[in-house]
Amino acid sequence: MKKILFLILLSFSFAQTKKLALNSATLDELYELPISPKLAESVYDYVEYQGPVTNIYDLTILPLMTPESMAILKEYATTNEIKAVGSDRFQEFSRKVESFTGTEGVNEGLVEMWLDRLAEPVNINEATYDDLIALQNVSPVDAVAVLKRIDEGSITYPRALRGALGLSYYGYRNMRDFFTYEETSKGKSNHFWCNTTYKTIPSTNSFDEEVGTTTPLSNHPGDLQHKLLFMYGDHLKLGMIYHRQMGEKNRYTTIGGITTEEENQSKTLGGVTLPEMKIAISANDISFGPISFDRIIVGNFAVTMGQGVVFESTDFFAPRRSGYGWSRRVVGAFPDVSRSFEYALNGVAAQGKVGKIQAIGFFSKNSRDAIINSSDSSFSSLITLYPRTNIGFNGALTEPMLNTLEEITYGGHIRYFQNHDFILGFSAYESLYDRKLDPQIQRTIIATANEWRFLQSIGNTADTEIAAMYASTGESPLWSKAKAFRRVVGMDFTKVIQNIAFQGEVGFLDKDGDLSTLKNDPKAIVFSSYLQFNNLNFLVLYRDYDLEYDNPYQRSFSNYQRFKGTIFEDTFYLEDPIYGFLYTGASQPQAERGVYVSSRYQFHRQAVLTTDFDTWTRVADNARYYRTVVRLQYRLTFNFRLNIRQKWQQRGAYNAYDPSAFYSRESLVRAQLRLSRFDQVELIYGRSIVDFTARRRLSVDYESSGEELALVGNKNATGHALGFRVIHNFQNDSKISFSTLVYRGFVWSFEETDFRVFDSLTDALRWYIAYSSRLGKNWMLRVKWTNDMSSPITNYYYEGATSSIQQRMPWETITGIPESGDLRVQVDYTF
Repeated sequence: MKKILFLILLSFSFAQTKKLALNSATLDELYELPISPKLAESVYDYVEYQGPVTNIYDLTILPLMTPESMAILKEYATTNEIKAVGSDRFQEFSRKVESFTGTEGVNEGLVEMWLDRLAEPVNINEATYDDLIALQNVSPVDAVAVLKRIDEGSITYPRALRGALGLSYYGYRNMRDFFTYEETSKGKSNHFWCNTTYKTIPSTNSFDEEVGTTTPLSNHPGDLQHKLLFMYGDHLKLGMIYHRQMGEKNRYTTIGGITTEEENQSKTLGGVTLPEMKIAISANDISFGPISFDRIIVGNFAVTMGQGVVFESTDFFAPRRSGYGWSRRVVGAFPDVSRSFEYALNGVAAQGKVGKIQAIGFFSKNSRDAIINSSDSSFSSLITLYPRTNIGFNGALTEPMLNTLEEITYGGHIRYFQNHDFILGFSAYESLYDRKLDPQIQRTIIATANEWRFLQSIGNTADTEIAAMYASTGESPLWSKAKAFRRVVGMDFTKVIQNIAFQGEVGFLDKDGDLSTLKNDPKAIVFSSYLQFNNLNFLVLYRDYDLEYDNPYQRSFSNYQRFKGTIFEDTFYLEDPIYGFLYTGASQPQAERGVYVSSRYQFHRQAVLTTDFDTWTRVADNARYYRTVVRLQYRLTFNFRLNIRQKWQQRGAYNAYDPSAFYSRESLVRAQLRLSRFDQVELIYGRSIVDFTARRRLSVDYESSGEELALVGNKNATGHALGFRVIHNFQNDSKISFSTLVYRGFVWSFEETDFRVFDSLTDALRWYIAYSSRLGKNWMLRVKWTNDMSSPITNYYYEGATSSIQQRMPWETITGIPESGDLRVQVDYTF
């Protein structure tokens, strides 16, 4: 009797909720039902391994099923699939859509594809290799397994897909929402999605504590984005985006009118003035006899080839981006409505296939921001600015940087597919510039008083990477204005053998103008092997990049971005600190040589262990690094999870004379209690210690002839954080989140869709409150306010006539308390 009363009381928390579709429910969703965890697992196993449930009474054969449990299942679950289309599917998968629409950084360009697949899932039997591999956590082994299963016969229900030989459950779980098992009707309905986001925090470029955000020059005015996607039927798509970075003025462009020259300045009379935006129009799935085009794009587009060694057009850098797991790298040409601007392509691109041959071709002409040499009007380097401005920290620059370089880039990628499991590709591109490329580092970028430090400073041992920057002077018959060029060619492959995937790419930068021989040209190599079982995967990746392989479109695997450890990091040595964006805004990987090993192992139903190990050498100065991260997720009960993350990282361990060696240890523990309706309560504790190289000038007091320790200087830096987070979901499709964190030192944290990195010398309190709500069927509103407040800082100085009567005195001039507040508002509309 007590058990029945308990189940009845528990069931009240599920009142007025939509019935759960048993045949497509996840294990976590079954746990949410007011039944025992063991019974939820039995129902899940029955559906997974014995097929879809056609009648709910089929479950009476389960040993744990009781009449009371059957009554609850009949009330809160259904054996019928809940079908939805368009915005209804957006509502059904609201949590996925919320995550996608908040995506920033390297995966941002794929959002349009994911939203399209959610709105109108395609028949799994019509899926291509690229359709499958574009999804997060779907490996080449998974993709090939599905294609081979389709060859055996049509997949007509989820169990048939799950039964594909070689398909992991992890891959199946991440692809099932994007496909259907029924024939898709032609002439599908139109879909529209628009987004407006305003925020006063830096954009999240990568979910990594070392490269998570780029600090802009100013946070006023705030970051503003308007994005629009319109899908018309089966074949036509329109995408538009206007993006103003933090601290940046609104940008406009004039169409038409008459351009005149007055006092050496161009002036446009008449015409129509519009906001400067990116526009992409694409025609999809068009056939001309044996030739079929996946996409033909006019306007802004993005292109990715192979493993990113030769070409990938994005402004953003992501460390350890292997193309597996959550961070995808999808080969092809796509409409570009991302925030990328420096490496954005504008022109025409096409992707098509004939039989087993797939080809990508593109042509782009666009302006670039660059550092101009005042001596001869050549340019030293491309630069990605946050925000885009011609005003530096020290005032107006000697030469402007915005849109000062015209670039024509064209290229292509040809791939040969053999029996699904082997792909061989060849790629090439050439960039033409209307200025000579001459890196005048000391004359243009480094301040005159600090020119001697270049290649000489003991703290900037990677300056040889700057010295290896590419230079070019030349002409082209394709463009009369061309004064410099850059050519890169390469080859890539993918081979799947049962449950192992091999991938690799090699790229060559043509420096002698002779493509017939590449023996002496700088090169970059990436090779990986991926072993997959149902509950275990194992990745080994090797990369080797020559120092002179200066390819601005390279986005392949690396731990650090280009120019780390160089004088570009020390902005106080530069002519203007704004030139420091050569490093902080860099998206090109650093020249590294090393091996990366990663694995995910679910060794128990309740426990998952993830490990990463990377050891590499920085080519510029032969500095040795290693990095190890271990993550354990343990589910003590069906709704309580414990997440432990431990990181060890070191540089210079093999060189006692390394002036910039460090040893870092970082621990993070999160205890998460999951309640009904996806409510959560989470406790967070973190601690970090970083040891630095001992420096005698900071260790001893020279006034005492080195006999006493100094009262200034640190041999290490520590950080700690303690906090909690609460998430509550209301019945009207709205949610509120609140989080508080007390910290000191260097700390990073996930804040809804934002990834934040912050540092405080004193004890600090950081909190945020976020609210999201579906305003009817088509609207979504998200608002987040963050506040950070630090304790007062007390400084000391020495006062006394002689060293023998020194006395530490408080410095009373600092009385303020550092405090900051950030706002993020996002509105989405879909139909």
